Amino acid sequence: MTVRVGIVGCGGIGNWHVNHLEQMDDVKIVATCDVMAERANDLAKRFGATAYTSHHPMYEQEKLDAVFICIPPGAHTDTETMAAERGIHIFVEKPMTVCMEQAHTIADAIDKAGIVSAVGFQDRYLDIIDNLRTFLEGKKVGLFTGAWVGGMPTVPWWRVKAESGGQIVEQTIHLYDLARLLFGEVDTVYAAAGKGIMVGIENYDVEDYSSVLLTFKNGVIGNIITGDYLKDAVPRNGIEIYCEDARIEYELRSAVRYHSRYLVREERRAIDQGMRSDRTFIDAVKAKDPTMVRSPYRDALKSLAVTIAANESLETGEPIKVC
Repeated sequence: MTVRVGIVGCGGIGNWHVNHLEQMDDVKIVATCDVMAERANDLAKRFGATAYTSHHPMYEQEKLDAVFICIPPGAHTDTETMAAERGIHIFVEKPMTVCMEQAHTIADAIDKAGIVSAVGFQDRYLDIIDNLRTFLEGKKVGLFTGAWVGGMPTVPWWRVKAESGGQIVEQTIHLYDLARLLFGEVDTVYAAAGKGIMVGIENYDVEDYSSVLLTFKNGVIGNIITGDYLKDAVPRNGIEIYCEDARIEYELRSAVRYHSRYLVREERRAIDQGMRSDRTFIDAVKAKDPTMVRSPYRDALKSLAVTIAANESLETGEPIKVC
């Protein structure tokens, strides 16, 4: 079976997925879509595909098995629900939206259609995370810290919180999702943030830095910090975990280091987690088996809820129960 794929959103992350898909001999990219016609046309020419500037005619005119939706979080309309109604399997880049009500509507449409869905939480497909989860089995974890501190992305929509959700939602959601994978569901979040370092930037209204305290239903306590103001400083992205018998450092998509009293051991990433994520989705589409995916939409919705709750805490100054 050759999986006929459409691409909605032909920017950087869309092309990142395309670079994986074009290596698969059982995938054919037949349609591309972007509000910028030039980007859709350029990508379409590579594959002899048809270019569109709206997903509506693409869904109506093309016979698609699957679609990769790679658009800014605030740009989602009926992009997913229209695909679901037509039985088109869906891969959505994170964050899936900035609105929890919309996310629930999409999740319901996916469930009703019985299609395969996936969200781009690529850390779940890392070999070093597989090994870390095995290591943590049966161990008691009290605390962890996480950090996504670096520079500001250059795309203009990122700096507008209504369009991106801010750094917690748009970038650091990777760490929140990983924390859920490792430690279970979050009960409460309490957040604080600051501004004033990033000045003179047009249409910039996101926080420069933030800190979010998370309490988990199993008693684990975590703190995740974000910052987008680094220039010459070296970024820090990852999680540090404190067990009874080890301190574990996860360096984002690079390595895991295990520290104990008598031993320091490092494991380096050996696979392309992005390729593994996309390959798993295509295999699930071919098998019509949603359970093969490690980040289905309904589960990813829970990670989105944590970050939306963190933003709510920033606005109210109060702890927020995660729903």
